[in-house]
Amino acid sequence: MLKKLGGLLRRGKKEDTEKPGTSDADTVSATEAGVAEALLAFEDELKINYRIIKSYPVNDPWSRIMILEERDTGRTLYYVDEIKMTEEERKAYEAIQNILMWEMEPPPEGVDIVKYFERQAKKAISKYRVRFGDTVHPGISWGKIEYYILRDNLGYGPLDPIMRDPLVEDISCDGIGKPIYVWHQEYESMPTNIRFTSEKELDSMILKLAHKAGKHVSIAFPIVDAILPEGHRLAATYRREVTTSGSTFTIRKFRDKPLSVIDLVRSGTINSKLASYFWILMEHNKTGMIMGVTGSGKTTMLNALATLLRPTLKVVTIEDTPELKLTLENWVQLVSRPSYGFETGVSEVTLYDLVRVSLRYRPDILIVGEVRGEEAKVLFQAIATGHGGLSTIHAEDVDSMVKRLTSPPMDIPRGYIPLLNFALAVKRVRQTNPDGSFTVVRRVTNVWEIEDYGSYRTLSYWNPSRNKHEVDLEKSMLLARIAEEEGKTLEELLEEAKRRETIIKWMGLVGKTDYREVSKVIHEYYVKPSKVYNEARRVLSKYEAFT
Repeated sequence: MLKKLGGLLRRGKKEDTEKPGTSDADTVSATEAGVAEALLAFEDELKINYRIIKSYPVNDPWSRIMILEERDTGRTLYYVDEIKMTEEERKAYEAIQNILMWEMEPPPEGVDIVKYFERQAKKAISKYRVRFGDTVHPGISWGKIEYYILRDNLGYGPLDPIMRDPLVEDISCDGIGKPIYVWHQEYESMPTNIRFTSEKELDSMILKLAHKAGKHVSIAFPIVDAILPEGHRLAATYRREVTTSGSTFTIRKFRDKPLSVIDLVRSGTINSKLASYFWILMEHNKTGMIMGVTGSGKTTMLNALATLLRPTLKVVTIEDTPELKLTLENWVQLVSRPSYGFETGVSEVTLYDLVRVSLRYRPDILIVGEVRGEEAKVLFQAIATGHGGLSTIHAEDVDSMVKRLTSPPMDIPRGYIPLLNFALAVKRVRQTNPDGSFTVVRRVTNVWEIEDYGSYRTLSYWNPSRNKHEVDLEKSMLLARIAEEEGKTLEELLEEAKRRETIIKWMGLVGKTDYREVSKVIHEYYVKPSKVYNEARRVLSKYEAFT
C-alpha cells in the first residue's frame, strides 16, 4: 500500500520541474500545487485504507511529512514525502557532484565550512548550467538539484527530512531491509517509508554519521558512541561485527532551544502554582531528584528548574551528553569522555571522575545529568557538605527511586536519603481527543517532599480524569522550613508564592516563553521584585477585564 501511495505522490509532482525561462518563485508555486494535488488524490484513491492525521513541511517546498493512519488496524505510519529528481536531473546532479569532488579547493582557515561549501556548490551548478544546461538537460529544476547537492553533502542524505522534523525525538535503524523507525512527540513510535536496501548503502550512512561526529568506525572498532554537530546523540554499529542484520544506528535528537518553565506550564506538564513552588525551592538551593523512564522529559524538566536559580550562584553541570543550556554566567559544563585505544578504560573520564573533581570548583549547585553508578555517592557527599544538588534517575515513583539509590552500584546509605529535599515524577501519558484519537503529552504526575527514609509527603498529584494538577502548598514541609529560616510565617511565604504565580501567568499570557527571556525576567525579579510583580499584575488585570 505504501508503494502505491509513493507512486501516487510522485504522479502528483510530474509538473514540478522548472520550465525554460521560469523563475524560482514559479518553481516553488508549482511544487506547492503538486503537493496539494497529491493530497487530494490521496483522499480520493486511498481513503478506504488510510487517512491523513497530520501533514507539515520540514524543508519547504522540497520535503514534507505525512502522518498516516491505517483504518483497519489503527497503525500509524510516518511518510517522508520528498520531491523526486527526473532522470535528466539525476544525470546533472551526478555531473555536478563530480565537479565538486575534483575542482573544489579546501576551505581557507577560519572560514565557515558550511557557507563555503554552499558558495562552491552554487558556483559548480552555475558553471555546469552555462556549459551544458540548456542543451544537454533542457527543462530541469536547478533549485531541486541544489537541494539534493546540499542535502547529500551538508545534510544527512535520505535521513535529512527526518533530522529536520522538530517533532521527532529519536531515529533508529535496525538493519538492512528494515524500515527506519522514529519516535514522534505526538504519535510515539512509528515505522517510516525509508529503508536501506543494500549493505553498501547502510554502511556508507554509518561512515557518514561517524565522520560528522568526528569519530572513527571500522571493522576493528565497530561501535561508535558520539555527538553529532547539532548536539544529537549517535550510537551505531558497523557491518555484522556485533549485529546479525548488518549496520545499525540510533540518533537521539535534542532541541536547539530547551523548553522553559513557561513552556511546561502552557503545555500542562506542570501548572503555575507548581512552577512558583519550584521557583522558591531553587532560590533556596533545595536538592531534588527528577525521575521517569527514557524519553519522559527528565532532562527538559531539569533544564527548566535550573533557569530558576539565582544569577549570582556558581553552577557546575556534569553530563554524558551536553544537553543542558543555562543562561548563568558563572557556569562550568563538564562532559564525560569515552576511552581511547585498544584497552578499555584507557584515557576514559567517567561521571564519577567529573563529580569528584567538580567539588574543587566550589560550586553552589551541582547538577548531574543522570545518576546510575558510583557517582551518586560523591553527589550525596557534596549535598551533605552544604552544596545544592539536582539530578535525574530512571525510576517510576519515589519508592523505586530510593530502592535504586540504596542498592548496588549506587549504595547510598539510608541515612543520606533525607538529604534529598524533594522528588518529582514526569511521565508520558495518552490524552484522548474529542474525535477519539489520542495525543501523547507529558505530565509531572507526582511531587513528593522527603521527610526521611520511607517517609514521603505527597505535595502534588496529577488527576488524569480531570487533567488537572492537585497541589496543596499549605502542607509543604520545605516552605515551612524556608519561612522559619527567613524569619517569616508560612502564610507570608505562601503569599510570595502567589506573587510568583502571577508573574508566571503573565509571562505565559504575553508569550515570554524563550528560556533566555524567562531567565531574564526571573533574574530581574530577584533585583526588583516590586517592579516586575506590578507590571505582571497590571497586564493580567487588563486581560481579566476583557474576558
